[in-house]
This record gives sequence, C-alpha cells and structure tokens, in this order.
Amino acid sequence: MADSDSMQAKAVVFESFGGPEVLEVREVEVSPPGPGEIRVRTRAFGLNRSEGYYRAGLYAADIAFPARIGYEGAGVVESVGPGVTGFAVGDRVGSLPGIQVNACGCHGEAFTVPANFATHTPPELTDIEGAALWSSYLTTYGMAVDLVDIRPGDWVVATAASSSIGSPLMQMVAMQGGRVIATTRTAAKAQAVRDMGAEHVIVTDDEDLVERIKEITDGKGARFVFDPIGGPILDKLLDAMAPRGTLVLYSIMDFAPVEFPVRKVVANNLKVLGFALMIAEDEEQNRRAIAFIREGVRQGKLRPLVSKTFALDDIREAVGYFESLQHVGKVVVVPDQP
Repeated sequence: MADSDSMQAKAVVFESFGGPEVLEVREVEVSPPGPGEIRVRTRAFGLNRSEGYYRAGLYAADIAFPARIGYEGAGVVESVGPGVTGFAVGDRVGSLPGIQVNACGCHGEAFTVPANFATHTPPELTDIEGAALWSSYLTTYGMAVDLVDIRPGDWVVATAASSSIGSPLMQMVAMQGGRVIATTRTAAKAQAVRDMGAEHVIVTDDEDLVERIKEITDGKGARFVFDPIGGPILDKLLDAMAPRGTLVLYSIMDFAPVEFPVRKVVANNLKVLGFALMIAEDEEQNRRAIAFIREGVRQGKLRPLVSKTFALDDIREAVGYFESLQHVGKVVVVPDQP
C-alpha cells in the first residue's frame, strides 16, 4: 500500500536495454522524502551521455525494471524529510551528479533525492539553465580547475567542442587566462563553436588536426588537451601536444581499440590522465566546486548554453536529437512545455 504522502507523476522509464526507442513516459509513484531527503517538482531536466550508457546496459549496476532514468533535474522543493536543514518548501534547487538514478531518476515531473545531492539554483539562472548547469560545470571544474593548473597564455585544445562540456570548458579556461583551440567534425558547427568562445576552430573533416594546432601555437603544441572521444584520435592529439603537456580523457565516444603510444608519451614527458566526476568522494572539493561555479555565474563569466528544449512526451525525439550530435550546448526537457 502506498504511503499517504506518496504522489503520482509522469516519469521516463524503460523495461529493457536499448536505444531511445525503449523509453516510455508513464505514471509512477514518487515516494515521500525520508530522513535526509527532499522531494522536488521538476521544472526542467538535462540530458547527459552517461544516461545513454546506463540505458544501454553498459554500466555494472543492478537495474530493476521498469527503471527510472536521469540524474540532472531542476525544480522547486515540494516537501522536506526529517533531519534536512538548508532547504525549505518552495526553494529552487537542482540535483547533483551521483544520485541513484534507478531510485531517484530526474527525468519526469517529480523526484525524491538525498538533500546532500541537491543544491540551490543560482538566482541569476532560469530553471532551464539550472537544468543545464551542475553536471557539465562540476565535471569541467573537476578536470580543468582542480585536476590541472591552467596558466595565462596556455594553449588548451577542446575536442568535440559542440558537446555539453564544450561551452563550460571554454568559459572556465577563459577565467584562468587560457586560450582555446576547439575542434568540431563538420563546418556546419564551426561558427557556433567560435561564438562559444574558442579563439580558433579546427574542422577535423576538412583540416589536418596536428598541422593546424602546430601552426596556431607557433610550433610549440598545446599544453593541455581535454578529450571525450578516445579511439584513434588520441595518437594525433599526442602529436599536437607541447613537451610536458597533459591530456585529460573524460569520456569515451569511440570504443575502437587503440595501442597506447608509449614512445610518444615517454619521449615528450607527457601526462595522460583519466577523469570521471565522483561527487560523493570529497565533500570539501564539492564545496569548492559549487562555490566556484556560483561565483562565476554571479560575475556573468559562467552561463549554461542551451541548444534546444523538448516536451516530456517527446522524450524519444529529445534523446535521439541529443545522441545524433546535432546539438551545440545542452539539450533540456521541460515537463510542462506545451
């Protein structure tokens, strides 16, 4: 029997692993907040690549079908569980990466989440922008501010720059005085990527990646490369780096097996680092990151770029659009959108 404080709401669920076609919008029961939890009425939610991996069964996690999905939602606190401090009914909040999506999935009209995996939406942002903020910007802070030391004048390469990380990365590099060389596969997105703040844009379908980076940097190469692609492009990226440079891998879009170029790494004293955002591991780092992002938003230096919004009932179309890589910036779904 459902708890008297439970509610019914539409949510995105799936009954089997697969592509966007397995997603459905159904009425589900949203539990009341227990100790240390809040329940949020969703006003918008963002799409992320890792959710596709989760939906496809690529994560080593026990999933009970029908499964909910989504870890980035923004909305208004509807109720507060025992022991929660710092949140009140009516507060505008967003969820933080790391929630248990099977239990707390944000893709829908409401979700219940541990309060330590939520934070207030900056007052300068709309709810749609709030749904495009925390996942991308916390990831970017973790790898481009906390993990490495970008100095004024450093050349920084951002591959797949039209993705949801591209704009936050360029903004945070600019805050530290770095200079961005962005890559995009086709010329169709080149101007949009340039408008995001890239000093130079390389269209990899038409231009030689290594040659152009060397030309732009006067033969010195890039000090930092941030890459979510992986696969064969890694060999070229290492060729385009300055001695003692750092390559940061923060996702995998190309699963093709590659041989690790040991000679290049050793000969040029290169660092190759992997990065995955683990929001629960270091509370002090979490506080630093959230404070940094809030201050950047307040100063107008950080602002989420939203590519397109969709209605909840169009979730398959939204995810298909996102996974076809047509977007420049973040794809957001608005449950009450007409």
